[in-house]
Amino acid sequence: MSLKYIERSLSAIKPAPPVSVSVILKTNTGIICSKETKQMRSASIIKLFILASAYHFKEIGKLSLTEKIRISTKGHVKGSGVISYLTDVPFLTYQQLLELMIIVSDNTASNYLIDRLGISNIQAFIESLGCQQTRLERKFMDVEAQKLGKENVTSALDVLRLFDIFTEKNNFLGENSQQHILHILNNQQFNSKLTAFTEYNPLVTSYHKTGELKGVEHDAAIFLQNNKFLKVVVLTEGWENNGDGQAFIASFGKVLHRFLQQDV
Repeated sequence: MSLKYIERSLSAIKPAPPVSVSVILKTNTGIICSKETKQMRSASIIKLFILASAYHFKEIGKLSLTEKIRISTKGHVKGSGVISYLTDVPFLTYQQLLELMIIVSDNTASNYLIDRLGISNIQAFIESLGCQQTRLERKFMDVEAQKLGKENVTSALDVLRLFDIFTEKNNFLGENSQQHILHILNNQQFNSKLTAFTEYNPLVTSYHKTGELKGVEHDAAIFLQNNKFLKVVVLTEGWENNGDGQAFIASFGKVLHRFLQQDV
């Protein structure tokens, strides 16, 4: 089974306009891409860049992940996550905030991390990676910033570039940080899209992060099987019903699962 199979299968299930789909997929045998540089609202996919920034700042001595921070109800925001719904959480470490930001996509945890690292510092790190379409301009659930036209955006190509930073030798993250990042991504709790068909396959390990807003559905995953990586980023927008977007990405995930099965 070749990459041509994936291309044909994607063409067969790809939705019609006004839905826009941006895809990039990388294996050891080649790359498939479509509109991979298209800039889209990032939703929670931008949290991957915050995660990478935190570990980079840890490595250069600008952040201690074991440091505790006081959690105040004043910092609570709505949307995904659990912190704002828990009773009496006085302190969390930055390590725990990173885990909550990714595993349950916690918006409150994400905002505490943005406050600590600084939007400008995170953006500078993003640009140092060569990610040209990614911008962090506001915190999560910041309605006032949205009214001013500030939006977080990214592209499939930039997310794939970040995945390479997570798995290949580079000057930004050491091997220990890479392993910690992958461990967090492996504990992802939202598995209804790209990983819907691999979640219970013991032969495939997945590391991923989802994102969603009204009309927007994303998923970005690294699959590992037989010591080989398959990296895929699917960004979509323009859905009238988000359920249809989730179903489309899950259908593509099924195609990828079949592709991965060829090595079993």
